[in-house]
Amino acid sequence: MLADLLDSCRARGAPRRRAASHVLEPPPMAAVCPSCSLADRTVPVPTALQDHDAPLDRSARRLLGVPPEPARGSRVSTLLLLLAVLSALQTLRGLVMLVRAGSAAGLREVVFVVVAGAVAVGSYWASSALRRAGDRKADRRRAAAGDWPVSYEQWTLVHQAWRASWLCRACRSAFLPAGALGADFPASGPLSFEHFRDRLTETARRADLAGGFSPVDEQPAAAARE
Repeated sequence: MLADLLDSCRARGAPRRRAASHVLEPPPMAAVCPSCSLADRTVPVPTALQDHDAPLDRSARRLLGVPPEPARGSRVSTLLLLLAVLSALQTLRGLVMLVRAGSAAGLREVVFVVVAGAVAVGSYWASSALRRAGDRKADRRRAAAGDWPVSYEQWTLVHQAWRASWLCRACRSAFLPAGALGADFPASGPLSFEHFRDRLTETARRADLAGGFSPVDEQPAAAARE
């Protein structure tokens, strides 16, 4: 159970999204900007955000950044999970004490182990129950307000669209190349930074209704350098 507690704590304490690397990966291939028709000034949005040699300004980084996940969990469930982990560690400490004491172990040590174990199990159960209840309540609230994405699974579609997006440094516009999210995915027009996330959300929402994006057989080729 301790392994489950530690894994759950790490999952709650760190974002589920992938950590950004400071090593830039070369773009898979050129994509032609639908606005200025240039291919030598285009770069994937995730790569542009990691580029320290030609950094984007603060406003562009904010508008083009990773779309935020739907808020999950609560402070109470997080505190209970932390209590469960600490209690589990105390239980292990008590077990070590019992093993070392052997036949000389007293009632005090036994009670300590039993109580610590019970607190660990109870806190973990309560934390899981509160988290599930909080997630369901938050999902219903966002759905009633018309917000989207509602769930983490829906957010992954938005994140997938974000990873497939490109930026043109020449005309400061974003776009989605043809084939970026499936063989039959049409190219988007130029997107202003202010409307970038709205387009990602709209694209992901349509994909969610269709059962997800179709598989991409190869890297998107918006156009050749001709």
